[in-house]
Amino acid sequence: MVRDIVVYPDKRITIKAPDVRKFDEALESVIQDLKDTMKAHNVKAMAATQIAIPMAVIVIEQEDGSYLEIINPRIIGKKGSVESTEKTLYFPDTTHTVQRYEMIRLVYQDRTGEQKAMKAEGDLAITLQRKIDYLFGDTIATRIGANNRKVLEKELAEKGMQGSFESCPTVFMKDYFTSMMQKVLFFMGLTLFAPLFSFKPDTIASFWTFDKYAAGAIVLLIIGYFAVGIWEGKKYTSCTSCQIGNMIGTAVKYAAVTVAITVAAYYLLH
Repeated sequence: MVRDIVVYPDKRITIKAPDVRKFDEALESVIQDLKDTMKAHNVKAMAATQIAIPMAVIVIEQEDGSYLEIINPRIIGKKGSVESTEKTLYFPDTTHTVQRYEMIRLVYQDRTGEQKAMKAEGDLAITLQRKIDYLFGDTIATRIGANNRKVLEKELAEKGMQGSFESCPTVFMKDYFTSMMQKVLFFMGLTLFAPLFSFKPDTIASFWTFDKYAAGAIVLLIIGYFAVGIWEGKKYTSCTSCQIGNMIGTAVKYAAVTVAITVAAYYLLH
């Protein structure tokens, strides 16, 4: 069956496709729909997410007219770099230059679930990389710089295709890390008032021990904040709060407060 192709600004293309678990008639039907849609639109390769089916399935028409069916692909090796000029059905009538690997190695399964492995070079390697991008919720927009994304967004808007590549969530995962840091720093700050009360020396020493471990926890939280923040920055490329400069400023602020409290605790509680 010929299916509609997902076109910008439809965000179903950005849904990460889960791996196929059942190798049954439903999978065979999806594969056939991909082939029918490819023929109808005269394209040589297509991922299931391009027809709004969230399954890790890719079909590529080979030079001899046969089809390469790739299920649950994973790239396990890559080599070299090449500039690739590409067109995409998701952003119709536009051309983009992106960096791709010259050679890739991947493992995948066929329609029966049998494990396979292959090495791809040249055009096949580039095609596979493009389609695997779709399976992980990526498009060419994630491969080009922020300025080029703005240009592309404007170009599409002039064609009557209004939309944006990402929408910023109201709450980021990295915000949970800053919230936790605030709580830890609050309790560290409270320990600085211990000398004002008649606590036993052992109790004062336990406050210092807490501050030492809490300072270490802050370091781990800062690392987690950066890791999650970088991931969110790639996912929500239009969000200014995801920019690395903002994250560095936040991390420095919490690190400075942690050092200040720890130094004060050393002199007051040690």
